[in-house]
Amino acid sequence: MGIEIEHNKGIATVKLSGVLNETSYATTNALAEIAQEPNARVIIDLSGLHYLGSFGLSVLVQTVTSSRRNAGRILFLNPTPIVSDLFEVTRLKTFFEIFGNAAAAEAALMK
Repeated sequence: MGIEIEHNKGIATVKLSGVLNETSYATTNALAEIAQEPNARVIIDLSGLHYLGSFGLSVLVQTVTSSRRNAGRILFLNPTPIVSDLFEVTRLKTFFEIFGNAAAAEAALMK
């Protein structure tokens, strides 16, 4: 599992790659820290995520829920087809805010 975090204009962009499952401790911890920040504005780029297990899905739900409790907002960018299908099957497409391009995601966070 790979994770890269960049900060620009008050927005954190988190790029995930590989597999997000129960062995992704560093990624899970990094996402938990981001979610705890008050008023965090975050874009999680899923374009490099090849597999999302049930544990990984739970991590994403917990991250978004925790961030919302702290007046933050987390958006998802470019999920791979397999991840997008999983969001559809689990009906999380209505829970998550998902964007197809970075400019639209950034504009949504600036509102």
